[in-house]
Amino acid sequence: MTFAARRRSVRLLAVARFASTGGSQAAQIALAYTVYERTSSAAWVSASLIASAGIVGLIGPISGRLSDRFDRRRVMVSTEIAGAIGWLAVLMAGSTTMLILTALIATASNAPFRAASSASIPNLVAPDQLSWANGAVATAVNASMIVGPLVGGTLVGAAGPRAVFGLNVASFLMSALLIWRIPGEFSEARSSAPRGAGPSWRDVLRDRRKVGLFAVNALTFASFGIILVADLPLVDHFNGGAVGYMLLTTLWGIGAVLGSTSATRLTVHREYHALVIGTAAMAISIGSIAFMPNLFGAIAVGTLGGIGSGLAFTPWFSLLQRATADSQRGTAFAMADTFEQSSFIAGMIVAGWAVGFLGPRTVYLLPAALLLVAMTIALRQGSAKPATVMVKSPSAGSSAKMNVSP
Repeated sequence: MTFAARRRSVRLLAVARFASTGGSQAAQIALAYTVYERTSSAAWVSASLIASAGIVGLIGPISGRLSDRFDRRRVMVSTEIAGAIGWLAVLMAGSTTMLILTALIATASNAPFRAASSASIPNLVAPDQLSWANGAVATAVNASMIVGPLVGGTLVGAAGPRAVFGLNVASFLMSALLIWRIPGEFSEARSSAPRGAGPSWRDVLRDRRKVGLFAVNALTFASFGIILVADLPLVDHFNGGAVGYMLLTTLWGIGAVLGSTSATRLTVHREYHALVIGTAAMAISIGSIAFMPNLFGAIAVGTLGGIGSGLAFTPWFSLLQRATADSQRGTAFAMADTFEQSSFIAGMIVAGWAVGFLGPRTVYLLPAALLLVAMTIALRQGSAKPATVMVKSPSAGSSAKMNVSP
């Protein structure tokens, strides 16, 4: 493919991810609202969030196997269509139990999409375009995290939750259509011989560099789990109300968009630097919240943390892609999803105790400490002996050696 065609492929994928993720975010808001309105139970709301998001990590082994054994374009299109059918069932569900059950099935059936999408990107662009491609997709996803909840919250009030569920169905179908039309190959050519079961998790975990990247991601999402629970008590402590909470979360998201956009310009030799700097920025900004005298200060430093998150996660994807052969890439990203979601849930569980014990401000020192550990691991990874893997260039149809350390 030409340079312009490769960029068009990534932009189409970014639009597809924006539609799919944004629709899902809106639907999660609508589902949680509906469940709480019917039950007035925080436990039921937690069940709805696990069903509509947390289940992704539990499907990791299946997601990795599908992404590495079959054509990733077909996997992505099929799972988006399955997600649309699943959320159509949510739209028609009657009882609260059926709402949560159908949402769980819909989310589980769509779970392989994330691993297949992340594993596909190195096949769509040349190796020196990987940072740009991951930055473009990350920017779209980060933007959808802002737009989706805003649209979901607005539509729930104006037209009811079923309208949001219908919108999510349409977003999945739009994503499937866009992905089907993307030019290029989503996987390297495989031998015509029958395939085995694919790489095992043990195979992937033999590589210490990948283990380090998994650890950075898991610790970061554990900190996010704590922050998610702590944000509301913090806003309440400062009497910030709904507007304060909206600003705290939305400006973090805007910061993440700015960070991922700036990361599109990274060279391969600066990816580990950006991962370390972005993680350090998150640690410092989140830890600073514990010392802020008012909500305005907490929002300001939180926005800087959002920029750090966008700057860190774009190269994290590139580093894992470069360090993993195409035949194992889907499995690697499925494993990352499992560690990420498990750590996120664990962080939320810990936060339930920690907020009451440490207080709504001091508790932010805990995620800051986790992020400093993650930064240390990233720093050690970047200073290790360079690892070289073969990354196929779609322009030349041949493989190019790429270092994954600065």
